[in-house]
Amino acid sequence: MNVNLESPSALRRKLTIELEPAEIKTELDRAYNDLRRNVVLKGFRPGHAPRTMLERLFGDRVRGETVQKLIKEYTDKALEEQNLKPLLQPEIVTEESDLAKALRFSATFDLRPEIVVRDYQGLRVPRSQVAVSDDELQKTLEELRERAATLKKIEGRTKVERGDLALAEIEGFADGQPLAGAKLGQRILEVSSARLAHGLDEVLAGAEVGHPAQASRSYAADYAEKDLAGKTVEWRATVKEIYTKVLPALDDEFAKDLGGAASLDELRAKVREQLLQHAREEADARARQGLLDLILERNPIEVPQSLDDRERELMESEMAAALVGAGLAREAAAERVSASADEIRTRAHKRALSSLVVDAIAEQEKIEVSDDELAGRVAQIVTRSAGRERDHVAEHYRSEEHRALLKQAMRREKTLAALLERAQSEALDTAGEAPSGAQA
Repeated sequence: MNVNLESPSALRRKLTIELEPAEIKTELDRAYNDLRRNVVLKGFRPGHAPRTMLERLFGDRVRGETVQKLIKEYTDKALEEQNLKPLLQPEIVTEESDLAKALRFSATFDLRPEIVVRDYQGLRVPRSQVAVSDDELQKTLEELRERAATLKKIEGRTKVERGDLALAEIEGFADGQPLAGAKLGQRILEVSSARLAHGLDEVLAGAEVGHPAQASRSYAADYAEKDLAGKTVEWRATVKEIYTKVLPALDDEFAKDLGGAASLDELRAKVREQLLQHAREEADARARQGLLDLILERNPIEVPQSLDDRERELMESEMAAALVGAGLAREAAAERVSASADEIRTRAHKRALSSLVVDAIAEQEKIEVSDDELAGRVAQIVTRSAGRERDHVAEHYRSEEHRALLKQAMRREKTLAALLERAQSEALDTAGEAPSGAQA
């Protein structure tokens, strides 16, 4: 193995590795011997198929697998010999893969910067005071009633009114042609501007059951939905049936039907505590972010480009998945992500910077996540899943790589929680000495 090490920048390294034919031949011989023992070919006893036939039938697969194995094995070996620890998996580029001549490839990666986080001790953050108003409680109870509502078909009226629920189908046309992404198959739609986008409530309001309805609407060139932007769309709808929503009475029976409460008063108390807990969690999240922002300001560091790139790609993927999950077409979601490129790049850089600083603090504070803590979190995640998804999640966390990523995330959570607890305790101890807000 011949290895050449380059340092394009302070943190970036590039290993160029070349294997001689003899090294490659040893691995190819091993691969074909393993294949011969396991493959069954007509006309040959197990383990006796000739090498030439194996090469003809399985050569491409064996060579591909051999290249991947050699790249992994010799990259790891070179990193160990050079005492290099990549921040992320190296980027591999194969430069010569004719195995009769040589195997040459490069492995480019960034080193984890050596960081000593300073000036984070002694910061003070006041404990958040949260409360739940009677209006917030009542709003949540009304939302619970909405979820428990039943639908009742309206008899004796055929014209749709605002607030109704209409079983309908809608399709948009531009210049007489169906518009891509502008069709809703038959479904129940609540006729209100708060529930229907693009002014579709105006199409349905006043429509007659069983009679086609239509309305045209023009959209600005900068309209958020790109498929509609700059177009005049003729929406055509057909209403099949009209329903009204029947809400259950807010009483003891309603509380019992929801489960977990014997009376309406008990339900109110439980809902209030849930809202308080949610408010505390949100307040703590804001406090943690504020504390982290202050630490980042005091510790400017260089973020390796590969980490910036990975966080940006992850955020783009997360945003696209969320948009598709919300019903946006994949092409439209991709356009939305592209339009947000600058914002994503800024947020990704901050997330990359935060991960480096928090990891460094965890090292300095000697904060670790035990195997029992990791197993408990995995069990919690799996338990929250249902049906086939539970099996999929359990399989996901059997992977050492995925468990390692979860453990890393838990370590960061633990570190930030410890920092916040300390900052809030110090703020409480010095409440009479310092004004409110994060301070040194």
